[in-house]
This record gives sequence, structure tokens and C-alpha cells, in this order.
Amino acid sequence: MALSLAAVATAVSFATPAQGAAQVLVQLSCTDARKTFKINVTLEGSGAPTATYNVSIRTTDYIDDTRAPKVRLISGNKDHTTTYYRWRTGAQGRSVISNWDTTLQQPKGLDKVFIEGTVNTASSDASNFYCTDYAPK
Repeated sequence: MALSLAAVATAVSFATPAQGAAQVLVQLSCTDARKTFKINVTLEGSGAPTATYNVSIRTTDYIDDTRAPKVRLISGNKDHTTTYYRWRTGAQGRSVISNWDTTLQQPKGLDKVFIEGTVNTASSDASNFYCTDYAPK
């Protein structure tokens, strides 16, 4: 997995039970290698002792190339399991922006959260249309 920079977390790690119900703001962002799309995700909420976050997802398609950006969240949970959330596919076209507001609830608690971005069409050069980011770093 290739990693993009640009994750900003206001907390060093997700809240633990010792930290109480501290509010956490996590911003994740990635762009594919060809710079055809960008994904921004903001999570705001509490990680202790279970995780509940309001999530804002935004995809921006930069090129009218018949490919639409898609994104999903992945959580690394405190019990060492991984949860893959559903894909969300944005609209296609030059400078087209798609937005979703949702909730991430993980009763197991979070160690890390990831975003994974790609496009809605399979191609032989698919690795050029892939990005990811995670927090905490």
C-alpha cells in the first residue's frame, strides 16, 4: 500500500479508557498518483471506551475520464481485528465534488483508522488510481 501524507490528528492517539471521553478530531486526505481525484475524511467524536465518530467524507474528481473516485473506511480495532466499511462512489466529471455524512461506531474501540481510495473501473494501471492515509501516525 502506498501512503500519502496529510493526516492531521489533534490527539496523539485515539482516546483510551484512562483518558475518558475526550473529543478527538482526525483529518485524513489522499490523492492518487496521477492526481485525478482527491479524498478528504474528517472524524470527530470520542474513542473511549468504545468509538463513536461523526464522519464527513468528500471526494473530488479532477478529470473527466469516465472514472469516478470511491472511498472506504477501515478500522484497526483494539481487539486486533480489522473492520472494512462499505465503499462510497462519488460522481464522475471534471471538478465534481461528492459529500457524505455518516457515523462510525466501533464497540471494540479503535487503534487506527484508515481511508482507502480508488476508482470505480478496473484497469491494467489500477495502481495509478489508488491512495490511502491513516491516523494516528
